[in-house]
Amino acid sequence: MRKIPYGLTDFIRIRKQKYYYVDKTRFIQNIENSPSFLFLIRPRRFGKSLWLSVLQAYYDLTYKDRFEEIFKGTSIYDNQTEERNSYFILRFNFSEVCPDINRVEESFNKTIKLNILKFLDTYSEAFLKVNQKFINEIENSYNASDTLNSLINTVKDHGKIYILIDEYDNFTNTILSTQGKERYTAITHGEGFFRHFFNVLKAGTTGSDAPISKLFITGVSPVTMDDV
Repeated sequence: MRKIPYGLTDFIRIRKQKYYYVDKTRFIQNIENSPSFLFLIRPRRFGKSLWLSVLQAYYDLTYKDRFEEIFKGTSIYDNQTEERNSYFILRFNFSEVCPDINRVEESFNKTIKLNILKFLDTYSEAFLKVNQKFINEIENSYNASDTLNSLINTVKDHGKIYILIDEYDNFTNTILSTQGKERYTAITHGEGFFRHFFNVLKAGTTGSDAPISKLFITGVSPVTMDDV
């Protein structure tokens, strides 16, 4: 008997450990026929994180040899697209960021850095020419925007990035509701660190040789996205 995957957001684990899975992979084709940069807002517990896990498993080039193992029996297995397993996946989960106003910027910078270092480790074979000096610069960086910008400029000569951002507004919503609009505005307007981070993201999607080829962001409210 299959198990109920309550609270699980790891698509590969659900498939390998024989949990029930309601197949939504047919929507991958819809997404490929949509604009390259997508923003999905839905209530909590809607399945957004699991969907990002599906996208990661389908597009991540490191899973290319495991496609049959992961997707056999699903809709997309019989309707594969040309973009299958052809991207570097850079994934962030902003629910990891501490919403304490005195720690939020430090926590955000650390979250970005750790995920970028994980990215470089995952695709180490593709970045053999990336020297230790660059990795040391990332490790010693304390600014999320600069760290992301450095990665973007390095990756553009090696392939295309698909960026997945889960719960993009998790910590900003908490700050808005508990600390007030003034504190919230300080990070999402003007020279705020969160606004600057999205400016770097936008720059990475600009131009014919833009390294960020696709972007999928999930959240529960459009308010922060409008402000940044």
